[in-house]
Amino acid sequence: MKDMNGVFEKFKDLSIAILGDYCLDEYLWIDAALNEPSLETGLVAYQCVKRETYPGAAGTVAKNLANLGIGTVHAIGYVGDDGRGMELCRGLDKLGINRDGMIIADDRITPTYTKPWITEDGKQEEMSRIDSKNWTPTSAELEDAVLAHLKKILGKIDALIIMDQMTETNCGIITDRVRQWLAQTAKENPELIIFADSRCRIGLFDGVMVKGNQYEIANAVFGEGHHQPAATLSVAQAEDMNEMDRACETLRRKNGRPVICTLGEKGVRVYQEGESIAVPAIPVSGQTDVCGAGDMFTSAFVSTLTAGAGMAYACEIGNTAASICVRQLGTSGHVTVADILKEKK
Repeated sequence: MKDMNGVFEKFKDLSIAILGDYCLDEYLWIDAALNEPSLETGLVAYQCVKRETYPGAAGTVAKNLANLGIGTVHAIGYVGDDGRGMELCRGLDKLGINRDGMIIADDRITPTYTKPWITEDGKQEEMSRIDSKNWTPTSAELEDAVLAHLKKILGKIDALIIMDQMTETNCGIITDRVRQWLAQTAKENPELIIFADSRCRIGLFDGVMVKGNQYEIANAVFGEGHHQPAATLSVAQAEDMNEMDRACETLRRKNGRPVICTLGEKGVRVYQEGESIAVPAIPVSGQTDVCGAGDMFTSAFVSTLTAGAGMAYACEIGNTAASICVRQLGTSGHVTVADILKEKK
């Protein structure tokens, strides 16, 4: 595969900001052969032989953009004034990501996803994840600090990615107030690519391009309250393509911007004014790890679109990057342009 019209070559000249919930991904590698009983409780004491940490959630997208060779990547959000926050910032620094917009908040903890993986009989398996996050509303002072930095760089960026990770209402950085500001900003800057991804509130964004999987979008349109976690949606409606067409068209008309619906093995469908585009998935076999696949699609899709490619080609590159990601076990993914070119050869 050749670099169509020098799209990938343009990556180095792009400036992309990621506003969202930055988390620490913490991987614990456990060797079952070393398990021992706890003397105090008799329960199994798992023995961790390696610990790795990476920027997660919005940080995963920032990491992906840096690995794809985007010239300037701006991280905008917050971390807690704690050790995990220091690790997250250190991870961003190693990737060369600009974190002038990362606020250190002394009244918040750094959200963390702890992901134990156990090796037993030569096979690696993921165990139950442990989440640490904030359960109280984000302060107006923190909203002000984050928005002030975003306003400062708005005229210097080519695209803005919004990552709304937290399921608890107004407990992350993408609060009701921040969404209102984003809607107004999109209205005032129609040429700026603004792309939003949200775990359970994709239907609440206005005036921006949105991406969601079939369940998130079905829940946004058909679910009660339009902001419930994905588990509450109608699976039948999500898997009925006629219903999905209706749901995506509903969001498109509401936003006045394209809607991207990811359909797993069925690929991606883009809904924009006057047409919908279906882009097939890349077949994958063997053991897979879907963690990070959606974020990898977002990173490659937005980069390619911002570099001047059309929707269909951007989706194709997003699908290719995601297919590489899911074959990388125990990580949120590391994909470069060279990997994509090799895959598409």
